[in-house]
Amino acid sequence: MSSKYRRGDTGPKKLKWRWKDETDNRPLPQSWADNGRTESPEEDEVQLYAIQCRAGLLLEWLVNTRTGKLLRGPLSEKPGIRVLYVTADGEHAVVEESEAREVGGSWRPPKQFASVISKKIDEADPVPDPSQDHCCRSVRDLYDLE
Repeated sequence: MSSKYRRGDTGPKKLKWRWKDETDNRPLPQSWADNGRTESPEEDEVQLYAIQCRAGLLLEWLVNTRTGKLLRGPLSEKPGIRVLYVTADGEHAVVEESEAREVGGSWRPPKQFASVISKKIDEADPVPDPSQDHCCRSVRDLYDLE
């Protein structure tokens, strides 16, 4: 007698990149701030300034899109950077990940790296009060803002 049991459908699948930390946060190098692109804000956007970065790996996994469960992987990897951007007043922040370039044994941002990005304020997260002064000082120091 054969079993009528069938393995259930695992749902829709998709390849997704996931972050894996390789270093701690460090201040953004001055050269990255100076040489990065500056995005111009639209009428309803604010500028956010890169102040911290960390190196890591972007790992590609096969993921069940319904449950978020990792099904298989990592299938491939590439160097990445994670950058913290904050508003000039230090009150809002966004973290963005991107692929990095390996140059002379260290990781560098992509050639199109933006040191100043523009976002709608509701796309940013509030920064806790104790960290706002530090973030504001970091922006002023890196970008010579008053």
